[in-house]
Amino acid sequence: MTFWFESLVERFPAIDVEGMDSLAALEQRFDRKYIVSEEEANNFFSMMPGSLTALEIDGKRSFAYESWYFDTANLESFRATAHRRRRRWKVRTRTYLDAKKSMVEVKLRDQRGQSVKRRLPEDFSLAPNLTMKGAQFVNEVLGREGLAATLTSTLQTSYERISVVDVENGARLTADLGVKCQSVVGKEALIKGVVIETKSLRGPGPIDRALWRRGHRPVRLSKYATGMAAVHNELSRNKWHQTINQHFRS
Repeated sequence: MTFWFESLVERFPAIDVEGMDSLAALEQRFDRKYIVSEEEANNFFSMMPGSLTALEIDGKRSFAYESWYFDTANLESFRATAHRRRRRWKVRTRTYLDAKKSMVEVKLRDQRGQSVKRRLPEDFSLAPNLTMKGAQFVNEVLGREGLAATLTSTLQTSYERISVVDVENGARLTADLGVKCQSVVGKEALIKGVVIETKSLRGPGPIDRALWRRGHRPVRLSKYATGMAAVHNELSRNKWHQTINQHFRS
């Protein structure tokens, strides 16, 4: 799987983490997600301009990710997304398995629909919990003292990712393969195909327009909230009904 996936970006010049962050850190950004078949992902990347650069670390261009998402007992984070509240948040730990590095991440969505992400390096761990340092960081970012103490792990996700940056406009593209969402009791749902996400400071860019020309449109997808709805039948899934029916399998 990894060899085929890495081959999608093998013709692009390499860029390291520092170079990518200097061109397109994009801690505040607009995100758009698309789901395409593996065949279409291969066709799409083959027609992309060679001016793009691909993230490479230690000779690798495909990287394994694992995340744990956290929520309150009444699923405040999930319900804010499900009911389309303008202001919402997500808390997760993200582990880069190849590099053996972990982060605590807090994502917020503002009233304009822009995503704001704050990150804190953590000790490498696959454990489904927040450290004291991570909990303090969550409270500070969200401005809610004591919130982290009410959070428990609710969903684990894992996938392989490749990352590309458009040097000309600083936009980023990630593609995720083998996305698996798993509840704390082990129930699983997998996304069929490749999840392509574009990330830019402003509106849609050349990569989005290239996808549109091939007949693709953004889909409603949140790895956390859609994944929760896919593995918990009792939760509201109206917002993602079409996405789950078309692109998920249990």
